Amino acid sequence: MRRITNRTSELRPLSAWAVEVSRSLGGSERTCHEVDLCVTEAVTNVIRHGYLDDAHHEIEVELARRDDQLVMRIEDDARAFDPLGVPAPPPTSLAEAKPSGRGITLMRAGADSASYERRNAHNVLTLTFDVDR
Repeated sequence: MRRITNRTSELRPLSAWAVEVSRSLGGSERTCHEVDLCVTEAVTNVIRHGYLDDAHHEIEVELARRDDQLVMRIEDDARAFDPLGVPAPPPTSLAEAKPSGRGITLMRAGADSASYERRNAHNVLTLTFDVDR
């Protein structure tokens, strides 16, 4: 488990930690890449959009292996937000595509399954990844 503050300077160390732990738990290179992408996208969204103040907040990320899957749990005390409830953007042409706003779509595509719940005024996002993708 790793706890970080709600600062973007925490993202690179978090990414490195997630890849290292994923490898140590037997994740394939592709699985490690997907874990990295998902943790970076999810935590970036929490930091940039979840907090309405500049106060110190902690975000907790846990990675564990359960059978043939890596399970990532991200918990934060930001305002309630279910990233799985956001409708997928309609397909657009490359000319119409915006440079931002695709993170949730990438996260959904990267994880093999996902769940969200609001528990004790905290967002809890759980993502699972097949170890040998």
